[in-house]
Amino acid sequence: MTIPINQGELELTDEIDNGVYDLILTLTEKTSDELPWDMEMIGTVTDAVTSLLWERLKLAVRHPAVVTYDDGTQCYCEYDYESGQASAN
Repeated sequence: MTIPINQGELELTDEIDNGVYDLILTLTEKTSDELPWDMEMIGTVTDAVTSLLWERLKLAVRHPAVVTYDDGTQCYCEYDYESGQASAN
């Protein structure tokens, strides 16, 4: 069984992913042809920025996701760096 994520959460996640990808292209002065979409790269940068925003500026970032573990279990995670760690429900 898959945990559902609502339309608003999907839109927020898409907006974050697109914004991070645009940031990467801008910072590296690459085009999307030169640096194709790569969710691993985008996720790594998102995690780094989210962590930095909390650690340096105490700004929390909401980034909802459904996480699937190696054993197949899932949880809904709403990234909340107010505690310094992601929270899972």
